[in-house]
Amino acid sequence: MKPAREAPIDEAVVEQASHWLMLHWNGELDADQQRRFHAWQAADSEHRRAWQRFEQLQGTLSGVPADMAGAVLRQQPDTHKRQTLKLLGLLAVAGGAGYLAQSRLPWREAMADLRSGAGTPMNQTLVDGSQLSLNSGTAVDIRYSAGERRIRLLSGEILLQSGHDPARGPLIVETAAGEIQALGTRFSVYEVDGGSRVALFEGELELRPLKAAATRLYAGQQCWFSTERAGQVIEADTNAIAWTQGRLVAERMPLGRFIHELSRHRPGVLRCDPAVAGLPLTGVFPLADTDRVLLALQQSLPVEVHRLTRYWVTVSAPQ
Repeated sequence: MKPAREAPIDEAVVEQASHWLMLHWNGELDADQQRRFHAWQAADSEHRRAWQRFEQLQGTLSGVPADMAGAVLRQQPDTHKRQTLKLLGLLAVAGGAGYLAQSRLPWREAMADLRSGAGTPMNQTLVDGSQLSLNSGTAVDIRYSAGERRIRLLSGEILLQSGHDPARGPLIVETAAGEIQALGTRFSVYEVDGGSRVALFEGELELRPLKAAATRLYAGQQCWFSTERAGQVIEADTNAIAWTQGRLVAERMPLGRFIHELSRHRPGVLRCDPAVAGLPLTGVFPLADTDRVLLALQQSLPVEVHRLTRYWVTVSAPQ
């Protein structure tokens, strides 16, 4: 029997509960904070339900009883806390523990061999000399054996410069959509739009969707593929890997897509109002200072940045 799916909680209430949860994780509340927290709970039954939902979910995510979960999470680094807070908020809006049990959630990502947090890309030299870069919010498993070198991309985006070590066998990147076999290459793989986008900058490679024929790519080409098919082969976009130099490059990029990409480099929740999502944006933006980027958006586009908290920000049309 499938677990019952609880009613979702209004996003505004979830945002408020997120604020209080982060304060609890940062240490004991002082007397004034305790008073305001209890007043918030007493003001509305939905406030109490949101808090109970968060306590239940954080216990599930921590793998410990709910009454111990806060202490466990309090000991974690801030980046881990913020990632957990973001996931808790999404689960509360989506429907809680029933959704948690039924849906594909990033348990594998949490246990991955290599994992980068929001705003913290990672570079790694593998045992065969391959150079692996992880964009923000990326998780991979490394599975090297006597006859094969396999990298499992669980989420996010990587840039791989493959090492030349024939004795170790073929180098394969595995995604949910299929496999990419490198043939002395430099290429990126991004889990996006329900599939994998592969951009090849040097060498050759072969895409192998799980349920479709293989496709060969050559230097300067890119292709998105899913389990069922490979899309059109087009020119590779070198701007797409500007994150390796700490930049986000936009050339008439729709604002909604830009905000989605920027949110990967910022802790908490960053949203774009659909009313302004189609605005075109061009520029080069520093990923190390997302607050500066948001300020630049207000100066260059007819938008406003609204902050409920530091970790819950919405870009919308001027009021």
